[in-house]
Amino acid sequence: MASANVAGMSELLNRQWRVAGYPAPEEIPGAAQFQWCEEPAPEPGPDEFLVKTICLAPGPAQRGYLLPGSSSLFPPVELGQIMRGRGVGRIVQSRHPDYAEGEIFVGSLGWQDYSVQRPRGAEFVFSTSRIDQPAEPLSLELGMLGQAGATAYFGLTEAAAIQPGDAVLVSAAAGGVGSMAGQLARLMGARQVVGLAGGPEKCAWLVDELGYHAAIDYRRDDLDEQLEEAFPDGIDVFFDNVGGEILNTALNHLALRARVAICGFIATNYLEDPKCGPINYRRLVEKRARMQGFIVFDFWEQFPAAREKLLAWYKAGKLRHCQDEEQGLENMPHCLASLFTGANRGIKLCRVAPD
Repeated sequence: MASANVAGMSELLNRQWRVAGYPAPEEIPGAAQFQWCEEPAPEPGPDEFLVKTICLAPGPAQRGYLLPGSSSLFPPVELGQIMRGRGVGRIVQSRHPDYAEGEIFVGSLGWQDYSVQRPRGAEFVFSTSRIDQPAEPLSLELGMLGQAGATAYFGLTEAAAIQPGDAVLVSAAAGGVGSMAGQLARLMGARQVVGLAGGPEKCAWLVDELGYHAAIDYRRDDLDEQLEEAFPDGIDVFFDNVGGEILNTALNHLALRARVAICGFIATNYLEDPKCGPINYRRLVEKRARMQGFIVFDFWEQFPAAREKLLAWYKAGKLRHCQDEEQGLENMPHCLASLFTGANRGIKLCRVAPD
């Protein structure tokens, strides 16, 4: 049943970040690209409901929302509009018969306190969905049980077709998806899981906290030699979040019938004049290997089963959520920028309100 209309809802203050300008392609977006605004919370119309934001998840793709003409899966956000972004929230007012007050909702809430939502088709399950039995804390629904965890899970099981006994390499291993991919590869029976990260502290974190068998500092100038030493028999699975020269170097160390899962290409995606593609792609032929890109939305039908496995591993103490959480909606521009400066570790989240 639809919940009763909440009196005084329009008196609620809705704080927002709106897009004020676009950065140059190689410029890291920050506070200069956004404008802080405050206005009354919107009122839902027929078959709509109002969601109060609890937590937001800045992601690398959000940088693409600020680049007109980019190859992002979603169109750029127009100047003056609320910045797009995924979040988890609670329904506080509903005029939809199937969505009740108090239910938890994950969707494209935007960088704001309140948003009007309406249900969408099943193909949008990762961007708009009601959570019938939410985890605690609710932020898990954005990270480990949400898009970061699902991306790592399906990248390994579908794009990489991981098998027990595989030797696995993960780039950007200390990032949101990478921190999940390494743990999942180990739980799925990989005999060796090695992560690439920037700096000795992150490398130590991968091994000591997340259970990676080894970690390699990609900032050193001997990546080729380090990969040769770590994978004398070759890499069976490369889960790549980076692209660029790291991808090119890793291709030189593939094992026979290796699988390369292309999740992202942050190393070159925002260069004004990106270099050409990997020179070592000939290794795909020599090793009879496969390189496949994937989008997590392609596997929406399998998401409930994947979420059940992720949650079971978490409850059994076998999987860490790796949340890197900041407090306050006012810090969202900084949260987004931190993804491109090496400042974050794990799944970046911004807490807007208590659960």
